Amino acid sequence: MRPRFPLYAKILAWFFVNLAVVGVAGWLLVREQFRFSALPARAATANLDKVAGEFLFQALDQDIREWDTILSRTGAKYRVEFYLFARDGRRIAGPREPLPPAVHGGWFDGPPKRRRGPGPEGRPGFDRPPPMEQDVPDKRPPGVPLTDFIHSVGPDRYWATTRIDAQHPEFERGALLLASSASPTGHGFFFDMRPYLWGGAGVLALSVLVWLPFVRGLTRSLSRMQAATKLLAEGDFAARSEEHRRDEVGALGAEINRMAARLAGYVAGQKRFLGDVAHELSAPIARLQVAIEILERRIASTEGTRVADVREEIEHMAKLVNELLQFSRAGMLGETTPLVVVKLGEIVGRAVYREAGDTSQVSITLDPELCVQAVPELLQRAIGNVVRNAIRYGGHAGAVSISAEAHGEEVFLCITDNGPGIPADALPKIFNPFFRIDESRTASTGGTGLGLTIVKSCVEACRGTVIAENCAPNGLRVTMKLRKAEA
Repeated sequence: MRPRFPLYAKILAWFFVNLAVVGVAGWLLVREQFRFSALPARAATANLDKVAGEFLFQALDQDIREWDTILSRTGAKYRVEFYLFARDGRRIAGPREPLPPAVHGGWFDGPPKRRRGPGPEGRPGFDRPPPMEQDVPDKRPPGVPLTDFIHSVGPDRYWATTRIDAQHPEFERGALLLASSASPTGHGFFFDMRPYLWGGAGVLALSVLVWLPFVRGLTRSLSRMQAATKLLAEGDFAARSEEHRRDEVGALGAEINRMAARLAGYVAGQKRFLGDVAHELSAPIARLQVAIEILERRIASTEGTRVADVREEIEHMAKLVNELLQFSRAGMLGETTPLVVVKLGEIVGRAVYREAGDTSQVSITLDPELCVQAVPELLQRAIGNVVRNAIRYGGHAGAVSISAEAHGEEVFLCITDNGPGIPADALPKIFNPFFRIDESRTASTGGTGLGLTIVKSCVEACRGTVIAENCAPNGLRVTMKLRKAEA
């Protein structure tokens, strides 16, 4: 069944929602701030007109020799340099360095057009167009653009200008107030970036708010699927992924769960099949053992060696069948048997006594009151198999040590020997069925290859995990991680 809401449709829908939000925000910003004119010109023109009014308000009552100080003080306030020039290019006030050719040639040409109007703060003499008069030309003279700036190369600076008209001898033919800065924005005087930065930050925040729920939900679902598939790869076929989503991700989760159920069925069927085969083989092997014993009593001594070889092979078959039964039973019990609270010290003691007879070859260090949740029979079998291997392959090099420590809600049971260890490339495979480092598979070089596989099945039946690692400079450590329980 196809998903009702495909993932690509969700992504496209969220994309267009985000695009609509950004478009509306941008349109409002343009309409309110830009008015569809050149960006820096609008702010610079308004700021220059403001500075011109402030300058005239202070300068008309002062001696012309004080105008340099007024412009210098105003420039320090706005962090730009101000120049006052007559329309014919004559300097009136401001810094004394000559203007760049691009500035002089771009703005100082053509006769001024003067208009009469009220001055700032109601002062007479400041020429300004009447606010409601529609038939008068723009107050800026020819050659003084409304929306353009000049960028001079030598020196590398940015320039803007506005016209000043007032009843004063210096302004008889008009004058230009110039602003200059090494920064394209004039430190906010030409173009203030802060509103646009705040606007961009707002748009970004809106985009994050629009996309975050979708992306978070998607990544959370994928993370849960990743965790479920990791557990499946480790053999936990009870792991399941979420299926509540109604898109491709939800369909993928359903397929993962279906695969997990099928794998669990296959593995359970395999174990059941092995158990049935082993059970069926037990009876004929037992009859063969009885027959061999009778045969040994009746044949001549010269044929005893051959009969002993046959008996050895039958015993090996019997051991293999017994371990197959244990492996199958561990898997089947783990599916149905509930966990109980057991004292770990008692389980370890029984397993060591069964495998070693006494504790002379084994050193046990653990809290006798430490408890875990487990299936007692299976946990004892797992510990016994590891102890048997440790004594067999590392007992000659020193005592086998067993220790246990609680960390949070888990108990780590470590069984360490002093033997030669295992080749690094073989460590990931030692829990696989029938894997042996020596592949000759003779009775004299090792067991059946099911000992550690049974350990893994038993520990997993106790809802735990088991790992093996080499120790430095030598030895092997097998660690079982079990659930902690209260006594």
